[in-house]
Amino acid sequence: MEKDIQYQVKLWLQNDEDAFKGIFTYYYPLLYRYAFRYLKSPVLSEDLAMEVLTKIWEKKAVISDHTTFENYLFTAARNRLINHWQRRIEGLLSLDMIGEGDESAIIKDQMQLQDTILSKELESVYRKSLSELPPRRRLIFQLHRNEQLSYKEIAGQLNISPRTVENQMAAALKQLRVALLQYLTSIIL
Repeated sequence: MEKDIQYQVKLWLQNDEDAFKGIFTYYYPLLYRYAFRYLKSPVLSEDLAMEVLTKIWEKKAVISDHTTFENYLFTAARNRLINHWQRRIEGLLSLDMIGEGDESAIIKDQMQLQDTILSKELESVYRKSLSELPPRRRLIFQLHRNEQLSYKEIAGQLNISPRTVENQMAAALKQLRVALLQYLTSIIL
């Protein structure tokens, strides 16, 4: 089967568009299973598999070697998964999301994960990352997120400039994003 699919890819790269039907039939279930392993959602997994195959169709000119096609395909799928998780993290860290005491519910609802183990691990990584922020930065982050104070209110309360609050929030968000992405990338790879 491996040689047959490589032949189909070779034909497709030589502009035999009908050969893509065989490529689609062969790779769609593989991509679906790959995505499902990490997303635990049939709908999201179907979407990812379709997106990857659609992008491959659109970027056919970039693919030069039929023997590396599968690597290219699964690298594209992995990148889509990372982008998916990155969007989820952005949602998790959006300015108006995290309120006092409800991080667990927000993570479960926002991330829409059916896999509760991954949810709990992600929450644990988030809490650990939050605890690793420098004390002043963590205080500024929590005042803004948990108590919904504006940058100006925080600046007045802590006797610092609003610009300092803005810089500390940006640094906190960056540090949390990096920690969460590193965790998610490690489980995907």
